[in-house]
Amino acid sequence: MEKLVKQIIRRIPTPNFLNWPNNWGLKLISLIFALLLWYFVVGEDKVDTTVYIPVEIVNLPREMVIANQFKKQLEATVSGPRGLISGINRQRISRTINLAKATPGTIVIRNEPETIQFPRGVTVSRIQPTHITLLIDELVEKELPVQARTTGSPANGHELGGVVLEPSIIKVSGPKAVLGREKLLIAKPIDISGLKASKTFQVPLELRPALLELMGETVVTANVVIKEKTMEKTISDITVHLVGTDTERKVTFEPHTISVRALLPLSSKGNQAEFIEASISTDGLPIGVHRLPVKITAPEQIKIIEAVPPSVTVRIGRIPGK
Repeated sequence: MEKLVKQIIRRIPTPNFLNWPNNWGLKLISLIFALLLWYFVVGEDKVDTTVYIPVEIVNLPREMVIANQFKKQLEATVSGPRGLISGINRQRISRTINLAKATPGTIVIRNEPETIQFPRGVTVSRIQPTHITLLIDELVEKELPVQARTTGSPANGHELGGVVLEPSIIKVSGPKAVLGREKLLIAKPIDISGLKASKTFQVPLELRPALLELMGETVVTANVVIKEKTMEKTISDITVHLVGTDTERKVTFEPHTISVRALLPLSSKGNQAEFIEASISTDGLPIGVHRLPVKITAPEQIKIIEAVPPSVTVRIGRIPGK
């Protein structure tokens, strides 16, 4: 038996390490990596799952806009080695749609597996939706005035003086199909029931669905002016005063009192003559007879309609002895 073993050993060729190539170590490492890769790609467990791929629009011309809503995310059913599948989300894979040559109209884009750059070794069995429809429209810009509305009535003896909106005009950009026929924006009604004084409100706009999608919820500031109701009244016996520095000449005028027609708050009492001033000035006038308009000054709550008479006769002469 011992002889037989020795004969077999002698027949086995002895490896000659001197004849191995110089880069045998590098080749050995490459072989190990190839085996590992084979394990991960072929030997690893395969899984089926659903991944979500974002849709990316690129190179859309500045003067164009996408006028419709579309799916911003695709649902893809894929299969492959567990390691590759788990790494898809980290690779930021997207469905890129190039609209560099887009013109106004409808574009239908099919979502094929080859349009998405999945890693090699991943198989795509289904993509939903199977196609994307884009409505390309001309981009327009409009300045739309905002219109206010009110409901109810102020407190007794008061009235609405007006509504000032900030901003009163809103600039909107969007598809021509949406903005083409828009002429103004309307605010929701403002309830002014029982108000006795001016008040500021934050008021949302009433937008049709297409504009709401374009602008989102939009709020304007409404400054509601409430004022006391007025009555027309004639105020008499208002003394006309001479103002100025004309002391070197003799100045006389007539009449010395006038009346005015004015709008007064309903709560006003008396004839309010003490709150109204009437004056004339002779500065710069030569000697002689002149017809001068009467200047009326009154508090803000008194609105002057007219003075009766509106002017007085002024006589300017020399002072005897001067």
